[in-house]
Amino acid sequence: MDGIKVVRPSERYKGVVQSGAMQREAGVAPETTGATGIWSGYVTTPPGLKSSVHHHGDCETAIYVVKGRALFRWGDMLQHEAEVGPGDFLFVPPHEIHQEENLSDTETCDLIVSRGCAGILTINVDDPREARPVHDHSNEDVTGHSR
Repeated sequence: MDGIKVVRPSERYKGVVQSGAMQREAGVAPETTGATGIWSGYVTTPPGLKSSVHHHGDCETAIYVVKGRALFRWGDMLQHEAEVGPGDFLFVPPHEIHQEENLSDTETCDLIVSRGCAGILTINVDDPREARPVHDHSNEDVTGHSR
């Protein structure tokens, strides 16, 4: 890596994993700068919408709210929540499942997100508050195949 790299808005990498309504654009990432230990991007959630339930693997995540108001939920059953607005910072520990919801029906919620990793960034998971069908294993052998 040679010297400072400038990434203009039109040069942000848009091929990152998305979570529901959220739109992530990588500014500092392997694809834009060759970074190997940090990821930083601009994230927008449209009015009234929310992200999928997700986590960020082994990455520590710092979030700065630029514009709008959001409700963040986290915990095994998304039982904790905090409302945030412009100027607020959030810290999301590794593997912490969470969800963001834009509280406005008229304006976007814009965030600057930075992570202490450059690898796997977003892993969408099932919402733990929704019932999932229970799989019946009684007709399977030890390999998981039906008898």
